[in-house]
Amino acid sequence: MKTITQPSTNSKLEKFIFSLTMILSTMLLSVKTFAQSAPEKVEVDINAGGDSVWYGQPWVWVVGIAVFIVIIVAITRNNNSTKA
Repeated sequence: MKTITQPSTNSKLEKFIFSLTMILSTMLLSVKTFAQSAPEKVEVDINAGGDSVWYGQPWVWVVGIAVFIVIIVAITRNNNSTKA
């Protein structure tokens, strides 16, 4: 059976060069990975004019929630009247 041995680095200079090479290649790889093209301009129209739909108005939501709460209270209230 063959044993695989790592290449021997005899001097400190070779270890330093190897470490420096690995650090630089890792850094360059991460720069390339995270590089992005310039973002495209996105124009958003919030429709500030009078051209919006009815459910986009805040007062519609307030009235709807108020009616919903009144219905829930009417259904769940405890009526203690006794019938003879």
